[in-house]
Parts: sequence; C-alpha cells; structure tokens
Amino acid sequence: MKSILLKLDDHLFEETDKQVKAIKTSRSNYIKTAIEQYNKWQQRKAIEDQMRREVELLKKHNPDKELNQDFEKASLQDLQKYLDE
Repeated sequence: MKSILLKLDDHLFEETDKQVKAIKTSRSNYIKTAIEQYNKWQQRKAIEDQMRREVELLKKHNPDKELNQDFEKASLQDLQKYLDE
C-alpha cells in the first residue's frame, strides 16, 4: 500500500473533519473513499464524452433520422451499471 502527503487549505480541512466526525470514520478512510468516487466519476465522464463523440460521428454520417432520434433519447446513465461492476 502506498501513502501520500496531502495538504489542504484550512476551510477544506475543517469541512472534511466535520464530515469525518458526522459519519464516524477515519480521515484516511474518508479521503480514500472520496478519491475512489472521484475516480469512478472521471471514468464515467470519459466514457460519456467518448460516446457523445461517437454518436455525433454516427449522426453526421448516417441519414437515418429515426436512428439518430434513438441516439438522442438514449440515457448515458445506463452506463453506471457497467462502471459499478
């Protein structure tokens, strides 16, 4: 396991400590969980961005308006189940 040195401004440190106390966990666990969640969010964002680019390419090169409407209606939130696995 690796360790890091983390410097926070006073306000962020105080807010973090409030949350740590409220949920009765360690500061280390709280920050680890926050980083894990942020990493998942970044992965999802990258996939969504890639999908948007690909849908735009498909729409640009595909004259089928019905298919293009289906792409526009598709929910990117459905990706969450794949990211959670």
